[in-house]
Amino acid sequence: MADHEEEDHEPRRITAALRVESVSEGGSGGDGAEPYGGSGQNGTTTTTTTTVLERENSRVSGLTITLHGVGVDIVKGGGLWKRLFFWKRRGVPDPEEGAKSILHDVTAVVRGGEMYGLMGPSGAGKTTLLDVISHRLKHPAKMRGSVLYDNHHPTMAEVRRDASYVEQSDDVLSCMGHFTVFELVLFAAMCKLPHDKWTKEEKIQRVNQVLKQMSLDSAANTVVGNPGVGLRGVSGGERKRVAISMGLLYNPRAIFLDEPTTGLDSAMASEVMHIVKQRLQRRGCTIVVTIHQPSPVIFSLLDSVILLKGGRVVYLGPGGNDGPCAYFKYLGYPYRTGYNIAEFLLETVTDKAAVCDFAQKFQDSDLCAGQRAQAELAWRQWEVQHSSGSSTSERWGAAKPEVGVRRERMRFANTRAGEIWVLLRYRVAPKLRMSWFVMSKLALPILVGGVYATFFNNLPRNFFGTFATAGLLFVTVALAGFLAIAPLEDFRGEWALILRQRQDGYYRSSSYVVEKMVQELPYGILGSLGFAVITYFSIGLKMTPYAFFFYTLCSFVVNIVSTACSFGVASNIHVEFLPQVVIHVWTTLNIMVTGLFLPKCQIPVWWSWLYWISYQQWTWSALMLNQYGEQSGVEQSVIDSTCEASFGDGAKCSGGFGSVMNLLPTLLQATGEFTSSSNGTSNKCVQMNDFALNMFFLGEGAHSNMWLCLLYASLSLPVFLCLFYLGVWRSTRRSGL
Repeated sequence: MADHEEEDHEPRRITAALRVESVSEGGSGGDGAEPYGGSGQNGTTTTTTTTVLERENSRVSGLTITLHGVGVDIVKGGGLWKRLFFWKRRGVPDPEEGAKSILHDVTAVVRGGEMYGLMGPSGAGKTTLLDVISHRLKHPAKMRGSVLYDNHHPTMAEVRRDASYVEQSDDVLSCMGHFTVFELVLFAAMCKLPHDKWTKEEKIQRVNQVLKQMSLDSAANTVVGNPGVGLRGVSGGERKRVAISMGLLYNPRAIFLDEPTTGLDSAMASEVMHIVKQRLQRRGCTIVVTIHQPSPVIFSLLDSVILLKGGRVVYLGPGGNDGPCAYFKYLGYPYRTGYNIAEFLLETVTDKAAVCDFAQKFQDSDLCAGQRAQAELAWRQWEVQHSSGSSTSERWGAAKPEVGVRRERMRFANTRAGEIWVLLRYRVAPKLRMSWFVMSKLALPILVGGVYATFFNNLPRNFFGTFATAGLLFVTVALAGFLAIAPLEDFRGEWALILRQRQDGYYRSSSYVVEKMVQELPYGILGSLGFAVITYFSIGLKMTPYAFFFYTLCSFVVNIVSTACSFGVASNIHVEFLPQVVIHVWTTLNIMVTGLFLPKCQIPVWWSWLYWISYQQWTWSALMLNQYGEQSGVEQSVIDSTCEASFGDGAKCSGGFGSVMNLLPTLLQATGEFTSSSNGTSNKCVQMNDFALNMFFLGEGAHSNMWLCLLYASLSLPVFLCLFYLGVWRSTRRSGL
């Protein structure tokens, strides 16, 4: 019995020695912090006269994070059909809905300035807990409980100001793989460091300092690389450090790393973690890292360990070789000397033969009691502050936002115009040196134009030539909708990067939409011009400068509107292959109401609405009026009647039935059905042009002016841009952007 009592008192002494310090000792390390770093330890605000070197060398007060009864559930809804056609009364639960709990009642205190390791077997909830701590929990997960930063509920502006998150996968960097390391980090600096507090020169110096801090100065001029397209770049360890560097620019008080050693060999993993430990923690930064199975060297770097199993905490205490080993020895699972401690912990908690309820044992331990006491103290402090009616900014000594502009600056480092400039200058401009990217943008319309020229070469002006020309103009418009799949795939490839940058507050949704469309403008202009030059003269369309200019403009407009349509669809639909299907269906429907296959009088009444809003219909009508109307001028071959040679017996398609159809203009001229042209010319070419317009009900009403038709076509552009903006904004609205 005495021996048993001695064993019972031993863990009490151990757990008492392992208890964490009081939260109150951490103080309010974030007092008076500036929105984007540069904060002193005593709440003093760094002025704009402080040099960049002083900002970089200054210590930060590590962020203290308190979790109070945190749980996370994945809510299972009734499916799309049920959400669309059924509704439930407020407060009445749906019996068919269920929830899967992936975190259960986590109460903990992450002390400022320490390095915490989140460990556990696969599916234990490590990444979910990290998302909760960093306020990045993703839909459809629902959180219960509270997460406090320095004893108060932080706003999203404070989260972005004080904390940095590095995701497990660095594949998103491949979207900017053609950037050098310096250019990539510089782009992040231009987006995240406030323009009114940092000059361009200071931002460049800050980038160089961060690269040196992460031992990347020797790789500054090396491209990041994109293995997916065979572009070689920096090593795996350097890629991880590049991702970390982008989060260190504004001197965060806490940094969250999700599996930073994944995909690295032991040497690279150890190098990354040593740099994080030595360069970041010594400056006061709080570090929380999820790590699946660390090596002994990496495990020894952890100040504290949070061990999870099945969404429950089974150990929370000091790391190193003594803390967890002593705790599990008391539970009856002694450590085997020489064995990897991390592997020992994982194998112990996942051992199916173990009869111990590790989660319940921890709940009953002094370690858990100490954590709960500190979390409760932090919660009471928040309740006192909250009930006093003082705002968070007043409580922590920060200046109140005066107007809406000030609130925007607390979230975004630049104005809207500044964001657009940064995106164009530091993200779009480097793409211009990628010859393969530029050529891929221009080659497609030029190649298609060359194919058209070989099929529709030197079309005659007779009956069959006229209808072949109408078909060519139709294909020119219709194909633009299908070719929009190319920019759609480019957009989908960078979508993960956009989500990450939006969550980090790089720019507003509207700025990205403008940047994306402006990026397409030069390619649209050059592509349309190349397409027009190849097709217009080889096919033999109306030979007037006015008509050529309008033909090029129509090609540009229909391509830009189609591109905006593809962006609008892709930003709202994120199911694999579904955006392409929607684009193809939409383009096909537009083709059916264009007016070539079905004249306006034969379109069913239930599809007539699509006829009037179809941008492809209006563009084709504009091209037909440009080719066969007189608003774009009358070409010389019509004035001097040399075009009538197309109606002779030796012309193309003049034999057989073609000779009969070529007599149609003569018949119309004899009956007086059509009048002469505006300059008094009346020949077979004029009559055939009038016949072509009347055949498709063009030249009258809303279709009487080609510029008006083109205007109606371009009115679809703002609609698709709004759809594009809505999709980008909706994807991150839960993050408060």
